[in-house]
Amino acid sequence: MIRTFITLVFLSVNTYLFAGYEITENCKEAQMLMMDIKLDKAKRLLADELKRNPENHYALYLEQTCYAYAMLINGSEDDYEAFLESYEKKRDIMDGRFTQSPYYLSCKSEMEMQAGMFNIIYGSEFSGVNKMYRAYKHVYENLDKFPAFKPSLMLDGFFNVAMSNLPPFVKWVTSFFGVSSDFDYGVKLLNSLYETQKNIKGANAQTALFVIFAAKINKTPEMVYPFTQNLDSNIANLFIFQYFKANIEYRTGRNDQALNSLKQIDINSHPEAKILYHYLKGKALLRKLDNGAGYHIRQYLKLLKKQEYFKEMTYNLALFELLNGNRNQYDKLCEVVQEEGAEINERDREALYDATLDYSPDVTLIKARLLLDGGYLNRFKEVLDGYDANNRKLPYQLEYYLLSGRYEMIKGNIPLAVDYFKTVINKGKETDYYFASDAALKLGTIYENDTDLEMAKKYYKLAADLYESDFYEYIDDKAAKGLLRIKQKQP
Repeated sequence: MIRTFITLVFLSVNTYLFAGYEITENCKEAQMLMMDIKLDKAKRLLADELKRNPENHYALYLEQTCYAYAMLINGSEDDYEAFLESYEKKRDIMDGRFTQSPYYLSCKSEMEMQAGMFNIIYGSEFSGVNKMYRAYKHVYENLDKFPAFKPSLMLDGFFNVAMSNLPPFVKWVTSFFGVSSDFDYGVKLLNSLYETQKNIKGANAQTALFVIFAAKINKTPEMVYPFTQNLDSNIANLFIFQYFKANIEYRTGRNDQALNSLKQIDINSHPEAKILYHYLKGKALLRKLDNGAGYHIRQYLKLLKKQEYFKEMTYNLALFELLNGNRNQYDKLCEVVQEEGAEINERDREALYDATLDYSPDVTLIKARLLLDGGYLNRFKEVLDGYDANNRKLPYQLEYYLLSGRYEMIKGNIPLAVDYFKTVINKGKETDYYFASDAALKLGTIYENDTDLEMAKKYYKLAADLYESDFYEYIDDKAAKGLLRIKQKQP
């Protein structure tokens, strides 16, 4: 999640000219190149701009954002130190100059946010949180001066979305600093800004990204599936939109559609984005049980310099080995997951949970889960056909019933899905596994959709009560949001 936060704050819409912050053709083209993940070309354009006009602070801001994009994609500890040094030098140049421009505080707040987020990722949490709070204050200070300024309005929308979805380890920020947020307001603001600018080249691309990331932050990718399918071709063909179109398809169980979208990308024209391509293609092929997954996962790990996503992709490689009959290699890779990499993001913490289970995964159930996640319902049924859960150990029984409930829920066989989920809860509520908590979450969703608010409240609360901190975080997050929705709906 935290990487998603970072990505959002690198983007802003710029349609005016102000002293010290000139949005020249070089700057506009550099922004588009960044979204196409052609960072070296963008840097060359900005270097040319600064050679012609050293006083253009907007070019300085964009140059720093180029470095931030590079960090976001694949930054090492040395890259982080160089990024911070560049940030400090640029702020020394920019602070206190051209302060009457609405871009002064807007650019400053984004740069502070970038530096703050990377501080947190690389272990300087207190310093990072302070920078983030300063950025927050600068956004609203700027809106007091320039209430209609769209870059700051978008950051207003972003903060309301992001603060409503803070990762567990920084949730204390809201109470410590007395920061409030309104997710619905943030989403509506971002969507309205997009509507007002969707025919403006450049501005439409920037606001579209904010709309997409609002849904990603909130773990509700289905919110923007139609949106990503209908983007204007002028922006839809930029790498970042091609990638996130596939990403949303992957996350909403449309795996073949995601793979088809990835085929449309000419990755040789985007060498700086190859690591992103391998990341998503490896995971999508794994869901299809395609042997090509191993190549892309290994390529990702080979290119990886940062600590994030190492655990996730190493565990995916472990699953690949397990599916191919190499259980010893699976065990060895699980040890690597436990010992190496970072625990900053949710995907890595989930991988760590999976790698430390007190039982060895059942290959049939792993295949079934991957296929179900990918939307391969017929193949899912074929894999589980004849699986005798009752003669298996309890963890295998729980996973079997949970998967069966999910399948029936997708197929619309709600009474049968309810029976499966209740079986999981009854058998698994005293265990240390996530199955019962997740089953309760699914029941909360079913009853909420059926407008049985009391039952929905009961099961969302049960999901939260059964949840433990090392389980998959989406369970606790969605249960809390479900309880909040019920509270708002009930008189």
